[in-house]
Amino acid sequence: MASNPNPPLENSVLRSKIREYARDQRLECRIKAKDSLRIGLGQVKKEVAALESLDTKDVLGLAGRIKRRKHATSEDLCRLSLAFLQGNDNINAFAAIPGAIQVLVKELTGPHIQRQIDAVECLCNLSLGDAHVSEKIASLAGSYMVTYLDGKEERLKRSCLWTLSNILATCDKAGRILLQMQLVPKCWRLYSDPNGCQEDAGICLFLVVTHCLHHVSAEDRSYIAKTMHDINPQESGSEYFMYIIHQLDIVGQDHELGASQAECLLHFFENTLSSPVESFNIIYGVRVMANLVAIGNPKLIGGLADPQNFIKALNQLFALRDSQLNMDLMRLLRNYLHLNILDSNLLLDNLQIYA
Repeated sequence: MASNPNPPLENSVLRSKIREYARDQRLECRIKAKDSLRIGLGQVKKEVAALESLDTKDVLGLAGRIKRRKHATSEDLCRLSLAFLQGNDNINAFAAIPGAIQVLVKELTGPHIQRQIDAVECLCNLSLGDAHVSEKIASLAGSYMVTYLDGKEERLKRSCLWTLSNILATCDKAGRILLQMQLVPKCWRLYSDPNGCQEDAGICLFLVVTHCLHHVSAEDRSYIAKTMHDINPQESGSEYFMYIIHQLDIVGQDHELGASQAECLLHFFENTLSSPVESFNIIYGVRVMANLVAIGNPKLIGGLADPQNFIKALNQLFALRDSQLNMDLMRLLRNYLHLNILDSNLLLDNLQIYA
C-alpha cells in the first residue's frame, strides 16, 4: 500500500541538516582552539587562522604523530576536526594512514568524558568523507557510538547521532553494520524522550528509512509499531514521524494496529492540519492516513469516520492546489469511499477539488 517517496524532497532536508551540523562543529572547534591556544591575545588570531589552512601535509604529520604516541590530545583532535571540514583530500589522507583512525577510537573509548566528546566530534567531521571512510568508522567505532546513545552525557550522545547520521547518508554497507547493533530501537527511544536529543534522533531515523530501509529488521519494525504512540506531535523532531511510519510500512498488512496506535496517527494528522503548511509533513501524513483507511475498519479512523469531518479535511488540503498532494488525496478519497459509510454522490457533491 505504500507509495514511492519523493527523493528531491528528502535530499533537500538532508543537505540542509548536514550543512547546519558542519557549521556548528566549526564554531565549537574555533572556540576550543582559542581556549587551548591562549598564549596572548595577539597570537590567538594568528593561531586560529593557521588552523583553518591545514593541508594534506599537515594532516599526514598529525596522523603520524598521534599514531606514534598512540594518543591524541584535545588540541590534536580539534586541529584534525578543522582539517576534515576543509575538504575530502584531508579526509582521504588521514583515512589512508593505517592505525590513525584507531587512535581516535582509543580516545573515544577512554575514561575521560571530554576526550570522548573531542574524539567523536573529530570522527563526525571525518564521516563527511566518502563511503570507504564511513565504512571504516562504522566498523571500528560504530558499536561504541551506538552504546553511548544509552548514556547521560547529552553532548556526547548528540555528536554520536550526528556521526551516525553522516554514515547512514553515505554508505549502505556501513548502514547495515550499524543497524545490526540495535541502532533503530536506541534511536527510537531517544526520539520518544522529550528530555533528550529528539531532533537528532529523528534525523537519524529519517536517514535510516531513506537510505537503509531494506536493512531494517522485522523486529525493529514491530518495535516501532508497538511503541509509536509514545511520540508527541508537539515535540521537537515530530515532523519526521509520518515519513518514518510510511517508509517502514507500519500501517500495512504485516502489523495489526490497535486503537492506541490508530489514535496516535490521527492525532499527528490533525496536528498537521492545524499547523503551518509544510509540504513534507502533509504529503506523508496523507499517505499514512490513506493506508489506515484502506484497512477497512471505520473504528480505527476516529473522528474522520464522520463524513463532515472527512470532507472538511479534504477540502482544506485540496485548497492548497498541490498537484503532487492531490494524487495522494484522491487515493485517500477512494479508500474512504470503499468503507461505504455514506452515499458516494453525497460526499462527492460536497468536495471542492481545484484544478
